[in-house]
Amino acid sequence: MALKLGVNSINKLYLGSTAINKAYLGAGILFYSGLSPDDLFTGNETGVFYDVSYLSTLFQDSAGTTPVTTAGQPVGLMLDNSGNNNHAAQATAAARPTYQTGPARAALDKVDDRLSITVPVGGFTGTMVLATDQGTASYGVNIPAGTYVIGAKGGQYFPGNAIVGQVIRNGALSDGEAAATEAYFAANGATASYGAVTNFSSFWRAWSEITSFPLIDTSAGTIFRLAWYYCTGLTSFPLIDTSAGTDFLAAWYNCSSLTSFPANIFDNVKGGNFTDAFTNTALTQTSIDNVLVSLVTSGIATGTRVFDQSGGSAPSSTGEAAIDTLRSRGWTVTVTGGYSSAPLSSLFAGGQQGLLFKPER
Repeated sequence: MALKLGVNSINKLYLGSTAINKAYLGAGILFYSGLSPDDLFTGNETGVFYDVSYLSTLFQDSAGTTPVTTAGQPVGLMLDNSGNNNHAAQATAAARPTYQTGPARAALDKVDDRLSITVPVGGFTGTMVLATDQGTASYGVNIPAGTYVIGAKGGQYFPGNAIVGQVIRNGALSDGEAAATEAYFAANGATASYGAVTNFSSFWRAWSEITSFPLIDTSAGTIFRLAWYYCTGLTSFPLIDTSAGTDFLAAWYNCSSLTSFPANIFDNVKGGNFTDAFTNTALTQTSIDNVLVSLVTSGIATGTRVFDQSGGSAPSSTGEAAIDTLRSRGWTVTVTGGYSSAPLSSLFAGGQQGLLFKPER
């Protein structure tokens, strides 16, 4: 596994006072302090490697005739450093990202700015490392042959506001290679962690190529609405920190392959807007139980209290008991199977003491 402290990659390693440049776990790289594009493609793997700090690889036009030389100029062509010549281009002038410095980056207007490449026959099934001005992370991906967007999906949805660098390799990176690539981009100006982001709205919306999602730092996140909307390639999800979260509207909507979801993920959330959060997913019974029990643990009994799930499995008796508790706290809960809560009188079926008032009609 990669060397990390919490969710943050370790960029330097020492033996006493001597810096260690490379460490192995068996035949795999566990830690690597240096990186060049060639290191990731030594086996003639297909893929791409873009680094906006390589000014000589940027051109204002898609034909590559006018170099980018200063901040404020458009980026119409970004050359691939992997040796595969999968250059990223934008023929429409108004949809070109803008080169900026401090750090070097291709800024996106989040309206229509993007570059595109032609993925070769066979596609890319492996790892993508995406470095932005707001965070850097590694993802499992499955990208089919054909046109693929580099930058904001549809020109709008992107985990940041600018590209600092991006690697996609056909063939999975080892944890050490992925960590080294993330550290490389961070050293070139990318933000290493997403820990300062408060609004994750639509960050990965419609990124259907993502097959695995990393355990990034989301501890400051309050808004998660539409964050993974239509991420149809995801089958499982990590135990991210949602403790500051208030709004999860449609966060995993139509993640139609999503079966596995961790326990305790919502134990400390601050708000209860889960409208359409799990609509058209494929959650297992254990996973939907996990979600419902975690919402009970949160203790939320004021403000917006809506939870929706469809597709996948109906909850077990454990999940149904959690629904009863949530509804007693004012939640509107819709789940696969359409569970209707037991009569309120059943709350005292075990001889518990209490009062139940029913107004006359």
